[in-house]
Amino acid sequence: MKNALLLLAILIASALPAAAQSAADGLDTTLVAYYRWCNRHKQDPEMLLKADTMFRLAGERQNPRMQSVALCLKTDYYYYTGNLDSLKVWVARTQQFTREHDQLTHYYFVWTRLITYYSKYSKYTLAQYELERFRDQAIRDDYKPAIAEAYKQLGHIYRTKSLYDTAIESYAKSIGMVERNNLKEVDASYLYLQLAELYTLQQKYDKAEEALRMSEKRILLPEHIWRTRISRANLAAMQGDFESAEEQVREIREKSGGYVSENKIEEIELTIYKGTRNFQKALEIVNKQLANYEMTKDSLGSSHYFYIPMLASRASLLYETGSYKAAAEDLSRQAALARQKYESDNQEMLNEFATLFDVERHDREKVEARQQAQAERLRRARLFETGLGVILLLATAFIVILTRLNRGLARAKRAAEESSRMKGVFIRNITHEINTPLNAIVGFAELASTTPDDEPERSSYIDIIRENSGYLQKLIDDVLYIADIESSEAPPSRAAVEVDTCCRRCIDELSKHAPLATEIRFASDGEGRSPRIRTSCLLLGKALTELLRNAVRFTDPKQGVGLSYSLSEDGRSITFAVEDAGPGVPEGEREHIFERFVKLDSFNQGLGLGLAVCRLIARTLGGDVRLDPDFTRGARFLLTIPTE
Repeated sequence: MKNALLLLAILIASALPAAAQSAADGLDTTLVAYYRWCNRHKQDPEMLLKADTMFRLAGERQNPRMQSVALCLKTDYYYYTGNLDSLKVWVARTQQFTREHDQLTHYYFVWTRLITYYSKYSKYTLAQYELERFRDQAIRDDYKPAIAEAYKQLGHIYRTKSLYDTAIESYAKSIGMVERNNLKEVDASYLYLQLAELYTLQQKYDKAEEALRMSEKRILLPEHIWRTRISRANLAAMQGDFESAEEQVREIREKSGGYVSENKIEEIELTIYKGTRNFQKALEIVNKQLANYEMTKDSLGSSHYFYIPMLASRASLLYETGSYKAAAEDLSRQAALARQKYESDNQEMLNEFATLFDVERHDREKVEARQQAQAERLRRARLFETGLGVILLLATAFIVILTRLNRGLARAKRAAEESSRMKGVFIRNITHEINTPLNAIVGFAELASTTPDDEPERSSYIDIIRENSGYLQKLIDDVLYIADIESSEAPPSRAAVEVDTCCRRCIDELSKHAPLATEIRFASDGEGRSPRIRTSCLLLGKALTELLRNAVRFTDPKQGVGLSYSLSEDGRSITFAVEDAGPGVPEGEREHIFERFVKLDSFNQGLGLGLAVCRLIARTLGGDVRLDPDFTRGARFLLTIPTE
């Protein structure tokens, strides 16, 4: 009967901001002064300007808590002046700021303002909708005081709608949250008191008694004992213990000091008088309350919640006293008002559902707009990533190309430097190597020209001239040979070559130009028949000749020089071996000796081009030449070329 007004009082009391409790706690005195002024003038338009100033000053002092309090004060102004549209706007703005600055207490406070507004104007469907959103967000934030508050407020809503079981479940959840987490922000005694009243309405008196005992154990302030006492008196009256109920009501009226309202006391007295069949006193109370409701029934538009049931109560009392006509008039009026209220409630509910539909549609539109904005940002990010990737790819390609060009330039530079160095070495060596035989030729030619023909010395002079002429010719041939091979772009012409014949021809050629005092041994591996390969006989012969000449120069004449060859197992290559019994090659010089103008003994005659010519020819033919590291009795050079 009195649920709506009770709910309104509960919501307004429980929605007091936590900021009000702690705003003046160790803060800047200027900000505290602004806060106190605004809190005393919540419906004064000037308060909006002072709240703005307070917000600015708190920002300058980097105090987000007091900034949040200033925004809560502005929200309060629109709450108390009944401006719903502005209230919703400032609730959203305040929540955005408090969420960004981690001020969850104020975040949930302004939300309760909106919920309280809906309950204040009997928009219980909207209030329940906001409370369920409030609860779900608190659960996501794991903000336990707000979760407990949400269940408590939902219990109030369900109680107003006479959904007692659901209301009991919500209160129990709130109590469980408070007890498990020892929350001081929520009054557990009050929650147990609500349970007791609901159990009393359902005539579950044992549970109501237990809930009252728990409420008494958790009383926070001494005066709260009277709200428990009034509930005990109501429980006694509902149970039919009217004598105990009258005694408790008398004590409450005498000792509570006005803490319990007279209307609350009269409601219990009405129950007592009905139970004791004292209908005249019951009618006095009903008439008094109806007179009060007549005066205030349009103030909040919710007096029907009390007026209509009270008419039915008076009709039943009039009937008991025999005033049937008056009882009938009250019943008729009650039925008309009930029908009117039913239609009004249905219309209000339809309006609330329409509002909820608009809210949901607006939320969906915001979500869609947010998703579109995210999709657009994602598209731009992808375009940026793609562009950046292309730029990085181009930069990488540029760096790679530049690196290759730099490497090419470095190689060209090194080649140029090496060429310049080689040119200098070549000029120095060839000057020395040419002058030596030329001086010998010129000197012995003059001697031969002045010596009679029949002198034996003249013949030896001519032999010396011939020997130096041959050496000079070979020197020039080697230089021209290297130049010709390096400058030629065409591959060497290949033909069938009989290996044994080519080897013997090289030995004969070497003997013809420089008679040997050293024996050259040739070991054939043809098993009675000389193998045939397809290569350049001219180039192969030149390479073998240079290897043999080099071996003859350094070997021990008594042990001679050996020439042999062997085919690979697959028959695709052939290896020629030229070995001598000389001093060998130091380990650190085994690759160095194949470079141009390299001589291990600088006093030996020659430019140091023989082995360089061999390697150049071998690689031209698709093979290579190397020094056998396992041979220790001198030096053995291995020339390997393909057979095809």
